[in-house]
Amino acid sequence: MLSCCTKLEVLSLANNQLTSLPNSLSTLTGLLKLNLSHNNIVHIPTCVYAMKSLIFLHVACNRLENIAEQIQTLADLKILIVEGNCIHSLPKMLCCLTKLELLNVDYNDIQNVPAEMHQLSRLEKLACHPLDKGLHIVHNPLLKPIKEVLDGGLQAFYNYLKAI
Repeated sequence: MLSCCTKLEVLSLANNQLTSLPNSLSTLTGLLKLNLSHNNIVHIPTCVYAMKSLIFLHVACNRLENIAEQIQTLADLKILIVEGNCIHSLPKMLCCLTKLELLNVDYNDIQNVPAEMHQLSRLEKLACHPLDKGLHIVHNPLLKPIKEVLDGGLQAFYNYLKAI
């Protein structure tokens, strides 16, 4: 039924024990904000990648194990929140989302990050407070970069990535 709401701009399906979404939702091409947090989703549903107008995607507190390379199709994303999942690594294609102002990947199982992350120039700082813009990453078991690099802030982090 939602698929006929082609002018819908904001949709929250949070806290519904969802494991997937119907492909018919790919018709919501005008959607700007989508909240799928606090569900049981293992993979970002394929239909989400057709929602090319999205500027806000909230998929925190699910059971995500990865972020597909298809994430690059959401080129207008400014806010991506995937904290509290089971993500082990970030795809290189995430670094194509150069409009990102807030990327929250805290509380996952991320050990390494792509060297291309320095391309995310609109992430202005390593953020700690949930409402802060910037990169939220410190609450992960990072092996590279090591914690000491992160203690130097976002510029030290980017310099480290450029050097590898």
